[in-house]
Amino acid sequence: MPDIAIIGTGISGVQLALRLQQAGAATTLYAERDVADVAAGPPLNMVVRFEQTRARERELGVSHWETPDSDVFGINVAAEGEHPIAFRGQFDQPGSGVDFRLYLPRLIEDYLDRGGELKVMDIDVPVVEGLAERHDLVVVASGRNGFHGLFPRDPGRSPFEVPQRRLTAAMYRGIVPSDPSWVHFQVIPGVGEMFCTKLLTFDGPAHGLVIEGVPGTPQEALSRFDHAEDRRGFERTVLELVTEYAPTLRERIDAREFELTRPIDVLQGAITPTVREGWARLANGRFAMAVGDAWAVNDPASGQGANLGSRCAFALAEEILADEVYDEAFCQRAADRLWAIAEPVVRWSNQLLGPPSEEMGEVFGRAGTDPRVGNAFAENFNQPDQMWEMTRSGENTTAWLARFD
Repeated sequence: MPDIAIIGTGISGVQLALRLQQAGAATTLYAERDVADVAAGPPLNMVVRFEQTRARERELGVSHWETPDSDVFGINVAAEGEHPIAFRGQFDQPGSGVDFRLYLPRLIEDYLDRGGELKVMDIDVPVVEGLAERHDLVVVASGRNGFHGLFPRDPGRSPFEVPQRRLTAAMYRGIVPSDPSWVHFQVIPGVGEMFCTKLLTFDGPAHGLVIEGVPGTPQEALSRFDHAEDRRGFERTVLELVTEYAPTLRERIDAREFELTRPIDVLQGAITPTVREGWARLANGRFAMAVGDAWAVNDPASGQGANLGSRCAFALAEEILADEVYDEAFCQRAADRLWAIAEPVVRWSNQLLGPPSEEMGEVFGRAGTDPRVGNAFAENFNQPDQMWEMTRSGENTTAWLARFD
């Protein structure tokens, strides 16, 4: 059985380690932060894990959150303006919203309890080369900037050179839960998007609100607001933005109770959607594979980051277990398989960052009058290859909608 080094303890790295461990392979996780530091730090994301990801967790024996406190049953889509849109779509099976500061440490604990090894250390490219001497293969699953030189940007798969949105994600009290629990997805043409969902945290359920802003808009300016210096001003500004751009979400907020859960529960910044080379030949002639944020980073508008990371971790585990020689041919074969999985997610996520397409507008319009369309649209978050196939051209959209005639 192979001996694999895995750098990074996000969902891709941890699920890859668990899957290989399950098959009897030797693995070592390498990280630059201790588990306790991850749990005590700022939010890592505000993700909903859809049913395909939850099914993989059951396969791994790490489905610790089969509970109503984390269940998310569908998506509520709203767009204001001259032709307002509002519809709900229900998932076939509920998704799950869990704070990753709770989620990842628990999965790492499972890995260690089953005999895995975690080493916390400073890691750079020379360290990667050293690890390659001691292991059969190194997999880099950390998106830290220090590894970007190892895996250059693939310009053919990365149409953007700068962020298309700036985001502010935070946890709040004072938002009344929907019943049943839904993701609220607010589309604001020319301004950005808002997402709000219930998440299970160390302190019980709270609400995560992600505000994405097109450069030059008030939503974008929020990402530079110093919330530590003026917490109340930050909270007021968020409430003003919700009031202006997401009135149906505003109806669920009690202004007297609305506040950050904790000062640390804020994440601000920007992401440039990027796909990098999937593998690298190291100076010593050995190879390193990239997965997760080391390889492909998408804007969170599509809600696919962690779900894609989980799916790719399982696929890469299959490739590793099916081979014994981890040479250039193996790396290319594995990278091709991962791209076949990721391409629909990348294309669709990037499409969302442009002006609203006629195809998506047509889908939204039909969903507002036909619940079957809304439910199918929602379920496609669990099957993003179908989402891309549905919206990639007007002809495809027409054919997809014809199913409901």
